[in-house]
Amino acid sequence: MVLPQPQHTTTPVLITPECEAPGCHVSGDQYTMVRCRSCSAWYCSEHVAAEVPVTLIRPAPRMLGLSYYQGICLACQQKRQQTSH
Repeated sequence: MVLPQPQHTTTPVLITPECEAPGCHVSGDQYTMVRCRSCSAWYCSEHVAAEVPVTLIRPAPRMLGLSYYQGICLACQQKRQQTSH
């Protein structure tokens, strides 16, 4: 007896992170969302600290062509400011 093999699709899978700010349900891709370098959560542009530069991260291996933006979310930025005073 030969079992049928499932067909493999060549359609790429797009992972779209959702903003982790309370009450926000904006989702996007790695180029419209920013990952916080402190808490590692994903945020939309409205919940990222504007005064902290955002960096384009290209993890190894480069042949995968993956990259994302990294910055600081508003909550982590506020915590940093409170501890520095």
